[in-house]
Amino acid sequence: MMDLFKKYPVAVILSVVFHLLLVAFFMFSADIFSEKKINPKPTVNVVKATVIDESKIKAEAEKLKNIENKKRLQEQARLNEIKKKRLAEEKRIADLKKQQELQKQKLAKQKADEAARQAKLKEKNLLAKKKAEAAEKKKQADEKKKRERLAREKAEKLKAAKEKAAKEQAQREQALRELAAQEEQEIRAQEAVASYTDLIRQKVERNWIQPPGDITGLDCVVRVRLIPGGDVIDAQVIKSSGNALFDRSVERATRKAAPLPLPNDPKMFNFFRTLEFYFRPGD
Repeated sequence: MMDLFKKYPVAVILSVVFHLLLVAFFMFSADIFSEKKINPKPTVNVVKATVIDESKIKAEAEKLKNIENKKRLQEQARLNEIKKKRLAEEKRIADLKKQQELQKQKLAKQKADEAARQAKLKEKNLLAKKKAEAAEKKKQADEKKKRERLAREKAEKLKAAKEKAAKEQAQREQALRELAAQEEQEIRAQEAVASYTDLIRQKVERNWIQPPGDITGLDCVVRVRLIPGGDVIDAQVIKSSGNALFDRSVERATRKAAPLPLPNDPKMFNFFRTLEFYFRPGD
């Protein structure tokens, strides 16, 4: 409470006075209401007077408060200005000291740079001498390595040429063996195809049903596509007999004859994927 009084003395005094007036007002009002006869008009006048007094007191208190705040702000501004000037002066002195220190450092750096330049020049001359000696040694070593490399490459090329010739000879011999084996297999396949084509034609003929009409002298060529096991995936007359009923009957008989006979050797199947056979009843 004492701190508040020290900080805002006028406002505290006005607040105390205002509260004393309120207490007096309530005591006065209690005496009036305790009488038997109540006069409404004086009561109204008293209340109005009290309201007017309170407004004036509040206005005066607000005015004094504003004055106090204004003084406080002015004082704060004055102190801020003093602080600002003091900081500016301190900064000026610090900047001056900094400039002096930078000048001192600059002179010291120039001296150190000159000493370093002299030392670097001396070191550069020494390094140049060592570099020339090293370059000469490296040149001699490189020439020796080059001679050794050329000799090694020559030996490797000779070795590679011999290996290449041997490899090519082996490939030629392998190719000849494969060609001979292929020719042998093709001969066997041709023989097997010829043999099994006749068996296939016979089985198709056994499953053939003669169509109505005269078929004397009719024949056709059928192309059949097979899968391993002899099952027929397609049968088509590629050379017609001239009789559509006859052609279709042969195609049906070919499908009905599945599975068609094939060699037991699976390697031979590639020669039987697509076959063509001549069909003539009674042959």
